[in-house]
Order: sequence, then structure tokens, then C-alpha cells
Amino acid sequence: MRFAVFFSFALSLYPADLNNQAVTLLARKCHACHGPQVQLSGLRLDTRQALLRGGKQGPALIPGKPAESPLFRAISAGAKVAMPPTGPLDPAEVKLLGDWITAGAVWPTDAPAAANAKWWSFQKVKPVAPPALADPWVRTPVDRFILSQLRAQGLSPAPEADRRTLIRRAMFDLHGLPPTAAEIAAFEKDPSPTAYETLLDRLLASPRYGEKWGKHWLDLVRYGDTSGFEQDPYLLYAWRYRDYVIDSFNAGKPYDRFLKEQLAGDEIYEEPAAQQGTGFYTVGPNRDMLFKVEDINRVETLTDFVDTTSSVFLGLTVGCARCHDHKYDPIPQRDYYRLQAIFAPIVKSRVFLTYNLARQYDLQENTRQWKLYDLADEFQRLKAPYGKRLRAEKLALLPPAVQTAFATEEDQRTPQQKADFEMYTKKVAPRDDEIFALLTPEEKTQLERLKTRLLALYSTYAPGPFSPSVTDSGPIGPPVYLPGQPNLPGQPNAEVPPGFLSALGGGDIAPPPPGAPTTLRRKALAEWIASPEHPLTARVAVNRVWQAHFGRGLVATTSDFGARGAAPTHPELLDWLAGEFVAKGWSFKQLHRTLLLSSVYRQQTKPSPAALTKDPENRWLSHFTRRRLEAEEVRDSILLTAGTLNPKMHGKPVVPALAAEELYGMSQPLANAWVVTSDPTEHTRRSIYMISRRNFRMPLLEVFDRPEGVLSCSRRESSTTPTQSLSLLNSDFTRQQALALAAASLRGDETAIAEAIFRATLARRPDTNELDLARQFLTKQTQLLGSVDKAAAELARGLFNTNEFLYVD
Repeated sequence: MRFAVFFSFALSLYPADLNNQAVTLLARKCHACHGPQVQLSGLRLDTRQALLRGGKQGPALIPGKPAESPLFRAISAGAKVAMPPTGPLDPAEVKLLGDWITAGAVWPTDAPAAANAKWWSFQKVKPVAPPALADPWVRTPVDRFILSQLRAQGLSPAPEADRRTLIRRAMFDLHGLPPTAAEIAAFEKDPSPTAYETLLDRLLASPRYGEKWGKHWLDLVRYGDTSGFEQDPYLLYAWRYRDYVIDSFNAGKPYDRFLKEQLAGDEIYEEPAAQQGTGFYTVGPNRDMLFKVEDINRVETLTDFVDTTSSVFLGLTVGCARCHDHKYDPIPQRDYYRLQAIFAPIVKSRVFLTYNLARQYDLQENTRQWKLYDLADEFQRLKAPYGKRLRAEKLALLPPAVQTAFATEEDQRTPQQKADFEMYTKKVAPRDDEIFALLTPEEKTQLERLKTRLLALYSTYAPGPFSPSVTDSGPIGPPVYLPGQPNLPGQPNAEVPPGFLSALGGGDIAPPPPGAPTTLRRKALAEWIASPEHPLTARVAVNRVWQAHFGRGLVATTSDFGARGAAPTHPELLDWLAGEFVAKGWSFKQLHRTLLLSSVYRQQTKPSPAALTKDPENRWLSHFTRRRLEAEEVRDSILLTAGTLNPKMHGKPVVPALAAEELYGMSQPLANAWVVTSDPTEHTRRSIYMISRRNFRMPLLEVFDRPEGVLSCSRRESSTTPTQSLSLLNSDFTRQQALALAAASLRGDETAIAEAIFRATLARRPDTNELDLARQFLTKQTQLLGSVDKAAAELARGLFNTNEFLYVD
């Protein structure tokens, strides 16, 4: 608004420079979508000739007649198709263009270059010097940027949080787990001036770091252990990709390498571990087993690849250009299909993690399958006569009309007969136990031999030593066309070549050299995105990390850096962080350290009266933003508190036991597929290792807003609902963990029990008032429930529901 007022004032000062002012306004407002690099709807507005020629809808203006000029109608109030999409022009700006068209739309010789009008996020990251501030609050360059903006807004930073708050904040941010009372006490008593730095180094070196930050990445890449859609079948080896992500974060893998491995590990690297990264393409919603037209499945899969890749790595809503030119960003529909052509040759594959085991595994699996066919044949021959007899006996007990329905050929049945057949099919089918009861002693011996042979086949059975991956169909990819433009004779340009976004200076991808095993298109894409010169890659990555630590990104729309996204609150800081990120080897761990060592991160959460008035959303970071624990953090914290957390890493997804009412929402096929992991000690592993179904989320995680895994999730919701408290109070999981905590706390009198439960859940001793209330509660509940252990469990469940347990200050 202030710029519009200034612009209007400037226009009044220079009425004679109408032509330059009008062309400058077009450049600033229009060239991002209608300039020399991008022409949405075929329209360019950077020369007079282009304006007169127009685009798909005809000429853009008629000199001397603004009311008849489509350009002027589009910027006028009440336009059917209002332009520009970023917001209406100021009335003075509309008048300026109207006057210019009335005067003949003369084009000056010194018209501004279109490059100056490009959107901010499409500009290369520029070197930025932190503001020169002399203030004891400043610890890092980050603080210089923040304090400079706070002063400009008339605000001051909050005081530093105490050590108890800092260790809890840092541990949840880096590990997703709370500190124990012993860890807090040791940190509070550490006299070293570098105690906090030492704490951060220890947290970043722990394998718990990869489990926490791997979860953030899995949200982005829409990870799941099942395919989704109607039947939601298993993705049997998706967990290999999950383990790859965790290990990559723990190893401190540079982000540019991490990116390249996922987009084109098979085309760039020889190591199997690197090629594992292409599991990125296999862990989203999977259409391979859908009963649909194969061509449709293929198109939807390629759409998912384009949309997710652009959203995750570039922070752009490229998917909006699938059906038409992007309405807000300079992304024409042709660019969308240039990206799709990059992925068109993809073929699902697998990469063996140990080459020496590859042939051995395949041979063993081949032999096992052959033997299974033979076993199945013998088993069916054993069952067949008894099954036929039992089915006939059951059928004879049914009404004659139903018997007739069963005797009629399928294609000859009437609608009523079809209904009867479906209704009674299961009733007449013999059960295995009914058949086994009829077997002769010799046949029972034969059945036992079959069981023994079957068990022998699977005595050493384990998941194959491979990970899901992709490769290319060959050096020549299948053609891709714009919708509605098939490759007809006389249309040599109907096919869309693979290439990058033109607004970012990307061109077409050259064909692979002779002898190349693949198209090398994804390699070209990976190297283009991972280039230190790319304007979006580093900015998007550091902004995601900033959001995770401060609750809001410097660009609030972390997966939309386009015209409809939020403008950066601290653009210089964003560019400084992006530049440092690249200069320091694309290291996430270095970035975490930089942010967490800053004074802005160490602030208290209590806002000042001035901050509440001037900045209620805390956009300028005058205090730290309190947050609720994420779904996995809630469950993992309860397990850690109860002393039951199993720290085992990696492996197949765990299916924990759920109560019947928790499975009530599942359809019958899904309920049959909830096969509980046989080892109960696995059920208390961290939540990242629990099975991630797309059509059914574990109820405790669902109520605390775990995403569905259907689309890329860049920011989790944080709702407050009654079902959250009801779940923490009444679910089987919390009751069992509360009993475990109570059993570990039953030492001494009620005072000792209450103190032990407070130390476990809140990592502190209760104050005098809390201790008095806890003793009264334990006494009353012991009388009501008949045992002190049940009373202690009730106290634990109550503390699980406190804000102190569920929120990070």
C-alpha cells in the first residue's frame, strides 16, 4: 500500500513522461508472465509490436481506444478475468495505462529490460552482508538480521530462556524426544561457558537426530508403507527408503548429494546405497495394482512425479500448469509437459544392496516358488473330494431357488439368482477345520508332512536384500504431447521435448551420447536443481529448516515460492542463509547449529505488550513461538516416560496391537490386513517405524494431525480437539504405558510415588501445592480402585494430558 501511494505521487510529478511510466509499469507488473522468457496464453507485453499482435485471444490493445483494449479491460475494476493475478493495480496505475493507450500507446526507446521484472524467488541468490550492529544480544549473524528488523518495527527481543527450557526445546527439535530429569540436571549444573554448544554437538551426533529429521523429509515425499486407493495393498519394501533417509541425515550427507541420489541415483552413482535414493519415486501413492486402464495409471503416476518433485525441491506449484498455463506464476503448460517428459522413461526396478547376494536370492526365491506350486497341488488334491462333498451337503440344506442359482451358469443367472449366489457363497464354502476332521489317519499324516515341508521352505525366509528403485526404459524415452495435440502428420512440433522451466532459464535436455544406457534426463534434472547457482533450491531447503525450528518459515508458504505464496519477512536473511548453506557444503547439521546457537532461538516464549500489539503473529520474532508436540513426539514421549521405549533402529514396519474399537473404522479387507507384529517388544519402538497406511492411520497419531501421506506435506496442522484428550486418557496404549510407569514408581509412600511420576513425565519435582494435590488424588483413587498401582497410573494419565507435557516452550 505504501509503495502504491508513492507510485501515485511519483506519477503526478512527471506527467510528461507518460510513455516511460506506462512501459515501466508493464515491466514491473506483467513481464513475469508475459515477457521474453515466458508468454502465458501466447501473449508478450514487452514490445509494442507484441501488444498489437496479442496472444491466443487476439490483440492486447487498440491504440487510442482503452475501452476496446483487452489489456485495459483486464486491469479495470470488475473484469471477468482480472489481471495481474498478484492483485489489482492502484487506481492511479489503471488511469496511467488508460491515458497511455488514449495517447496512442507510444513505445519509448529506453524501455526497461524484462529481466528486471522477474519474480524475486527466480532471481539468483545474491551475496548479503549481515547488518553491522553493536549489541550484546547478538551472538551470530542471524541475530544481526533479526535485531535490525526488530528495531525497524519498534520492538525488542525477549530475555533468554533458562537452561531447562533450552535443553527441552533443543532435544525436541533435534531428536523429537524430551530430556530426562537427569539430563536436565546435568545441563543446568554444567559450569562450562560452552555447555550449550556441547549439548548441540552431542544431539547432532546421535542416531536419534536422523529419526527426527527423517520424519520431516518423509512428510515431504508423501511416504507410506501401502499403496493407497481402494484396496491399499502393501508396498513391501518402502521401508528400505525410510531407512536410507534416516541414515542420510545421521551421516550428514550434503543436501545436493542427497537430492541427486533421489532424483537420479541410478544414472549418476554406482554405489547401491546411493541408488536407494530413487525409492523417492516408489513410496508415494502407487497405482500399479489398481483395476484401471493402464494408460491412465501411467499418466497419473507421471503427474505425481512432476508435482511432488517441483513442490519438494523447488517450492513451486508447477501442478497448476497441468491443464492450462499457470494463472499466477510464469509457468506455461508446455513447461509442465517438458518436465513430464523427463520422467516418461521411468521403469520401476530394484537395487540389490549387496551385489554378491543378488543371484543367490533370486535363485532361492525361484526354487521356493517352484516347490510351493508342487505343495499347493498336493494340498488341493488332498482337500478336493472332501470339500466337494461338504459343499454339496450344505447346498442341499438351502431353498430350491438358491440351489437352482448355484446350478445355473454365471452368464445365465437372473438378477435374483446373482443376489442369491453372492449371499450364500460363503455359507456353502467348507472350512479347513471341517475338511481336516474328515481325513483318514493316513491323510492326516500326509497333511503333517506337507506342513513340515512348508515350514522348511520358510525356516530362513527374510526380506530380500534389495530396495525399491527406478531406472530408465532405455536411451530413447516415449514421446510426450500437449493435451489435445496428438502427433499427427503435418504437426512436427506436437511432441514436447524434455526440458526445464523456462522462467528459470532452463532449456531443453540434449539427447544422450551414443552408447548411453538411459536417456540421462533425470541426471540432467538433478544437476540443474542441485546447482549452486539455482535460485530456488537452497532457499527452499533452508526455509524448511527455519520453519521447523521457529514455527513459521521466512517464507510462510514453504512449498510455494511463487506469486501466490507469501513474501519473505526477512529476504536478506533468507539469501544469507542460502549462501552460507551452499558455501558450507550443503550441510543440514551446520545449518541447525547456526540457527540453534543464535540469540533469537534462545528467547523466552512470553511476548512483550508491544509485541502483542504490533506483531501478534510474531512475524518479526521478538520472542520464541510455543508449539505443540507432533503426533509421533506425543507417542514417543509417553514411551520414553514410561521406560518402555525400544530404541531399535531400521527394519520392516511394525504393526502394533490396536483395540477392536480402534479398528472399527477400517473396511473389512483392511481389517484383515492389520496383521499385528508377533514380537510385542517391537510394538514400543519409535513411531517412525510404525506402519504408515494411507487409508488408515493409527488413531492416536491421527488425532494429533499426522498427515495422510497422499500428498506432499510441507507443514503439519496443529489442532486442539476433545478427541486428543480422550485418546490420551482412554486409549489402550496410554493406559498400558501409564501402568508401566506406575509399576516403576511404586517405591515408598504416596509422596515418593508422586515425585517419581512427576520426574518421569515432566522431568521435575512437583512444587508444594502440586505435591499436596497429588497425594490427595492418590489416596482417593486408591480407595476407589482398590490398589495403589492403579491410582498411580491414573496420576500418570492425568500428567500426560498437561500442557507442560504436550507443549514445547
